Amino acid sequence: MKAQIPNSIALRLIVPGVVGLITTEYRGRTNVTTVSWMMPAGREPPLVALAVHPSTLCHDLIKRSGEFVVNIPTIDVLNQVMTCGRLSGNDVDKFARTGLALAEPKVVRPPLIEQCIAHLECALVNAFQPGDHTIFLGEVAYAQAEEGAFEETWLLEDKTTKPLHHLGSNWFGVLEERIEAS
Repeated sequence: MKAQIPNSIALRLIVPGVVGLITTEYRGRTNVTTVSWMMPAGREPPLVALAVHPSTLCHDLIKRSGEFVVNIPTIDVLNQVMTCGRLSGNDVDKFARTGLALAEPKVVRPPLIEQCIAHLECALVNAFQPGDHTIFLGEVAYAQAEEGAFEETWLLEDKTTKPLHHLGSNWFGVLEERIEAS
């Protein structure tokens, strides 16, 4: 027997998704925010879709700059992930508050986050607002991952190289095992 799930939390049935710390920059102003509503949106070219609320500084900086970086965190920065999702960049410098260290990107202007195990540097291709969030579609211009963490898929060999997944609300998890289908 199955139980009804309230519509207000129904989207949690299609998570867990990898969490991204999204960095943005425009005219020297940088910001970081937590996003778990993101997905691949194309292979050729490689595209990433993010859902971002219009009231956020992240939204404003992506619209103005046309660029963003998806930084993939691990459980080691779980508290920083929560802080970046709860606070507004309009009110506080989240980098100063969390101690997240900036690293130089290869192609775009927004910084990378040193403590993250992977980065997707993206150029904005399109934006549309089908509901209360804007969907930003970015083309991956450069991708990199920590050695030993990724080879065609996440390797999941050690706790420090497992990407953090959002389960909904304050709940997170990591994948435990890589399984190959026959």
